[in-house]
Order: sequence, then structure tokens, then C-alpha cells
Amino acid sequence: MSPGMPRNSSSSRSTDPQATVEIAVGAARLIADEGMDYASAKRRAAREILGDGANTRGVLPDNEQVEEEVRRHLRLFGGDEHKALLLALRRHALLLMQRLHRFEPRLVGAVLNGTATAFSDLQLHLYCDDVKDVEIYLLNEGISFDVDEGDPEPGGPVERIHFVTDVRFADGARHRTGVVLGLFASIAIRVAPRRRSADTGLHPVESSGRATVEQLEALVSASAEQAQ
Repeated sequence: MSPGMPRNSSSSRSTDPQATVEIAVGAARLIADEGMDYASAKRRAAREILGDGANTRGVLPDNEQVEEEVRRHLRLFGGDEHKALLLALRRHALLLMQRLHRFEPRLVGAVLNGTATAFSDLQLHLYCDDVKDVEIYLLNEGISFDVDEGDPEPGGPVERIHFVTDVRFADGARHRTGVVLGLFASIAIRVAPRRRSADTGLHPVESSGRATVEQLEALVSASAEQAQ
């Protein structure tokens, strides 16, 4: 193969384990350093590694593999700055959850599993029988927000609420971040979390896929001790 030829130039090629790993690593860098979403990062990494127009069937990594590489990237390059950001985001999530306690809040996503970056939204799941109750509460709290439809697939949120908040660091610095509230019917709280991490190096709460106030308090306490 000539040096300039894409690695996956054959349309009949179905798998390339090494390419999959390289795409996962490249996507992780784009997610951590540029704030790209997983799908876009995988497509761009594939173009950069395989070439434009290459067949990616069976080659693109799944989100779990990319998440593992994001975590590895942050451990290598994030340092104390990432640890401080993650702790600040988790403490802020705890404050929000305490304010939203009537809606059975659960922390999910990158802030919980440790892959959050400066580009990440803080994601909470709320459980109630009438989404208007959440909207009225936020309005009464003076919080400006936007609303969009939930997921059409079964088990997804019936509505999403977006707003922006200031996160305070231990040194007094502030970081502006988005908050996404996924609203679910009350009965949905009985459904097990969709995604749990298999990384044995994580705190049990980080790998749980969904955390209560009490669980997040334990995680924040453990994270604070590690940061000292």
C-alpha cells in the first residue's frame, strides 16, 4: 500500500481492529480538547485516519470504547486542572439536586462517570408525573430555560430542559456550564440505568450510571480527599 493511500480504501473491507482503536483514540482527543459530541468525533477521526470516502462499516468504535479512551486521555493530560473541574461540577450538581429534591433527581453522564471536560453539560434526570411542575418550579426560582422534546424511543425522557449556570471553583473562580434536565415519568425511576461503566478503576458511584443525592455526596467526599 502506498503511503498516501487510505487504510480502508476497499469498499469490501468490514473490520480493522487497529483502525478501530486509532479512531477511538482520535475521537477521544476531539471530545476532550474540542468539545465534539461522540458521533461527530468518531466520524471526523475516521476521516483523518482512513481517508475521505473510506468504508467505515464495522470499523467505528462504540461509545463505551471511546469513553474509555476519553478517560485515559484525561488521566494523561488533564492533571490537577481536570480534577478541580470535575470536583466543582459535582459539587454544583449536588447543590442543584438538593434544590430539586422533590423531583427525585439523579446525576448521569460525563460529570458522574468522570469524563466531563470544560465543554460538558451537567446532566440530571428528574422524575415527576407532570413536566409542568418542573417548569413552574424553575420559573419561580428565576431560572431562564429552554425546552425541547424528549426521545421518541421507549424509555427516553418525555422532555428536556436546558439552562446555563455558573460553577464556582474552590479558589473562587467561576466556570459557565450548561445544565440539561431530562424529565421522566415517576414510574421510570424503577428502571435500571441504561449505561454502567465496566472500568474497575472507577469509584462505585462513578460506574453506577445514575447517582442519588446521597451517592453523590459520598463521591464528592471521596474526590475531595483525593484532591488534597
